[in-house]
Amino acid sequence: MKKTKTDILILGSGIAGLSLAIKASSLGKVSVVTKAACSESNTRLAQGGIACVWDEQDNFLKHIEDTLTAGAGHCKREAVELMVKTAPQRIQELAELGVPFTSSGSKKFELGREGGHSHNRILHIDDQSGMAIENVLIEKARSITNIEFFEYHFAAGLLKDENNKCTGAVVLDTKNTEMHLFNSKVTVLATGGAGQVYEQTTNPLIATGDGYAMASLAGAKLKDMEFVQFHPTSLFHPQANGFLISEALRGFGAELVLPDGTMFMKKYHKLGSLAPRDIVSRSIFTEMKKHQIPCVYLDATSHKSEELLKKFPSIYKMCFQLGIDISEELIPVVPSAHYMCGGVLADLNGLTSIENLFAIGEVSCTGVHGANRLASNSLLEGLVFADQAFKYIRKNRTELFAVNASDPCIDYPYLDKQADKREIEYLKSDLRKMMWEKVGITRNTKELIVAKSIIEESENRIANWLSKNTLNEDLLSLRNMVITSKIIIESTLKRKESMGTHFIEEKKILYKNDQILA
Repeated sequence: MKKTKTDILILGSGIAGLSLAIKASSLGKVSVVTKAACSESNTRLAQGGIACVWDEQDNFLKHIEDTLTAGAGHCKREAVELMVKTAPQRIQELAELGVPFTSSGSKKFELGREGGHSHNRILHIDDQSGMAIENVLIEKARSITNIEFFEYHFAAGLLKDENNKCTGAVVLDTKNTEMHLFNSKVTVLATGGAGQVYEQTTNPLIATGDGYAMASLAGAKLKDMEFVQFHPTSLFHPQANGFLISEALRGFGAELVLPDGTMFMKKYHKLGSLAPRDIVSRSIFTEMKKHQIPCVYLDATSHKSEELLKKFPSIYKMCFQLGIDISEELIPVVPSAHYMCGGVLADLNGLTSIENLFAIGEVSCTGVHGANRLASNSLLEGLVFADQAFKYIRKNRTELFAVNASDPCIDYPYLDKQADKREIEYLKSDLRKMMWEKVGITRNTKELIVAKSIIEESENRIANWLSKNTLNEDLLSLRNMVITSKIIIESTLKRKESMGTHFIEEKKILYKNDQILA
């Protein structure tokens, strides 16, 4: 077993993990562990941008209220205020690193608008914001000698000492098929989300709930896992692979319509196609069931092709490659699992219930998203709470770095037998279909109880496989998907009232201003 000692171990290489790595490199040795190439993350797929009060006509209170409203009254106001009020500083840092935010032509950043926002406040880089930010952060992190990347390393579990302090992680080096022990003073979960537990998702293949599963196995507290956000508009095409049609396109004037061109969103919410995501997703789902259609459509045909190509180059090109000219034709779209609003319970500094273990970004639950995330607050959350974690580690470095990172006794199977990959893929497929059908956009208690029974059977099969087979990436990802799915199901059963992204069919919804589906 390979061994590495480090000061700060960061699991994940999205915006949260990378921005923390860059800042924390001034405090000691940083090891960034990532299960694929470091560029693979949900961050890279984020099209819309970062929400931030940047215009003189906008203000912090408006952004705070928009966030609280979208979150269905379930947000932690203190966390929301912190995120919103420190956003301009974090944006300025990105700009200084070289992130090329799109300009309006007058040396000011162009500000887009998305669902749930009362003002234009989305800073973006065309429609490839996440990719542009990720590229800049990777380039910066790779230039710092105190940061070492461990790509294609799959975290298998967290390590703790007798005092319940996290002392690192056991990681599978998937290229060399051997275990790698990381002893660390501080360990940070920045592992992203769990979209792959659903049949339809905008998330990359790596989003299998690894951080939630590891935290749960280590005894950390998780919160609000029932609140799974479905993005209303992923491209409906057999070759699209969950390609996201950014909400910014609706912010630019595109409307959701039925196959005959009829707009339908105004009857569900006064903001129409720019209503909060939970409402739009359920509205689309309702219309699909009502009319027995496989999708609805986005109509952007009021704009010229040159204009759309300039504003949304990746969306325009992707659709064109699949035979859809969005300046002349409707774009077929369906809702897809997109973002986990809950996660590993963390305070305003990213600290979890396990000492020396931090959680930042989508894997965490700080309370900023409540029951439904406001559009483009996700990249912002990653930036803000990475900075909070850095400041806390810097201030408490002496105490945190005093942790005893001695080698624990670890017993992982080194058996010659390999689990049948086809069986694993079958179980993954069945799991994803079950979660989509029974724990998806709309839910009912009877189906949730059935789902719980199914997931417990899967859990038993996984335990049997783990005891008889060599640990590998396929088996680990399946284990994590099953654990995460079970947590989502159990959390969903506990939440009796409909709220935000959590919609129980047999319960009439009570909601502020009566602006949600009943």
